[in-house]
Amino acid sequence: MKSRQITATLLTALILTATIAGCAATEQPVGQNAQTMQLAAPLDQNTGSEASDVQSMTYTFTDSCGREVELPVNIDRIAPSGALSQIVLYTLCPDKLVGLSIQFDDMQSEYIDEKYTSLPVFGNFYGETLNLESVMLAAPQVIIDIGPVNPTAADDMDSIQGRTGIPAIFIHMDIDSMLTAYETLGRITGETGQAQKLSGYIDQTLSETSRKISATPVSERPTVYYGLDDGLTAIVSGVVHSEVIELAGGINVAEVEQTIRGGASMISIEQLMLWNPDVMIFESNNIHESVASRAEWSELGAIKTGRFYEIPNDPYNWIGRPPSVNRILGIKWLSNLLYPDIFDYDMIAEAREFFRLFYHCEVSNAQIESLLSKSTFK
Repeated sequence: MKSRQITATLLTALILTATIAGCAATEQPVGQNAQTMQLAAPLDQNTGSEASDVQSMTYTFTDSCGREVELPVNIDRIAPSGALSQIVLYTLCPDKLVGLSIQFDDMQSEYIDEKYTSLPVFGNFYGETLNLESVMLAAPQVIIDIGPVNPTAADDMDSIQGRTGIPAIFIHMDIDSMLTAYETLGRITGETGQAQKLSGYIDQTLSETSRKISATPVSERPTVYYGLDDGLTAIVSGVVHSEVIELAGGINVAEVEQTIRGGASMISIEQLMLWNPDVMIFESNNIHESVASRAEWSELGAIKTGRFYEIPNDPYNWIGRPPSVNRILGIKWLSNLLYPDIFDYDMIAEAREFFRLFYHCEVSNAQIESLLSKSTFK
């Protein structure tokens, strides 16, 4: 009972604070967009009441759902709504996270500083795992959700904001809109410099890959099979988890209807033999280890030529489960395997650069060897 009373008290206080801030914004409008705001002086030059006034200023932000939300001009306490939001915000502004939606597992923690892995875990704001009292105690200034827009996104965000009394916004991000999403997030969080670095890397990767692949006719591009579990669960073409295959210049042979949640379908070994892909990729901890010794797989061209690989999986899958920023590195990894003469990458150097920029981490030789041990040319 006492815990519920504390939660209710905190919630009331936060709602009151948000209401006061909203009134202040009405009395002293600051425009539609944070990037257009003109402050009298940089924040570190403000003193006394001037600094206090700046800290309390808000502006009206229109999120990707078309919702108008009052946000603080200066944001330094952020809660991610779920796993995808957590990944993206960690790459941009880790020091502004006041908690996690999901605990980093042991493998992910090898690449994440301990000060972030020890943050409180809120749970998913969309599910029943949410610890509302933990959110209230962490006192975020904003809750940020990131991902593809779905039909319920606006209602979901309204629900989150209503339950917590904390401004909640949705930022659309898929692989095509990643640049603009990072730019928007940079303005919201004040991390414009890091946002420019990340978006610059993404832009260079996507544009270079597209330019080089465009010289190869579709009819001459290598075919690819993406297998899960026992190898006969296929990621089908046209879904988000298959995007990296197409962007890296491959043709997903599984042009069948999705029958399993997550963009997959069960197939037979006979069907796979008919497709006979040039290259096969498998998720970690499944059939990759034994596929070469299985008689029913031995006649497949990719097995005979040794062109089958395990997708690197740390700290997240490089192809799309979840479909986050690791896919940018995955594009380099897969294009290097499909077109080694065109994309002559040193994947050890590429991985080091990506981890340094996106995960604020210097990877060791042992980590690199582990990441790529089953994922490079045989």
